[in-house]
Amino acid sequence: MDTITRTSQLSFRQGLSNDQTFIIKLTDSKFDSLAGSELLAKVESWISANVMMNSREIPALIVDMENVEFIDSQGLQKLLASLKLMQAQKSNLLLCSQQPPVRIVFEITRIDQLFAIFPSVNTFMNQFDNYPETSEYLLAA
Repeated sequence: MDTITRTSQLSFRQGLSNDQTFIIKLTDSKFDSLAGSELLAKVESWISANVMMNSREIPALIVDMENVEFIDSQGLQKLLASLKLMQAQKSNLLLCSQQPPVRIVFEITRIDQLFAIFPSVNTFMNQFDNYPETSEYLLAA
């Protein structure tokens, strides 16, 4: 089962101005319609829970795709739907740790231009260690 974990103190701009970011680690090697629907349901629940708690801002989600070796068009569609939901709430959905076959699919379909994609969770976290907390960062959506 996929898990959501918390990362510590990050400060962003452009839909990422949150005190924290959470990670969804995908555990299946295949990201198809079923896995995509599960992710979309998690994102919808995430947004609903934050809205019910009267959160001013929805914390960003990072999808760790380290275990995913295959993605199909239905999986891509659900991923895009998840991104649109997060952006509608002035938040963001970021991707990291894509395997080469998955990265190729993103590049061929040009969907890589719609997401902020990082080589790993550590790369994502480390890029903010070099800047003071008061700085503003801009990440592509």
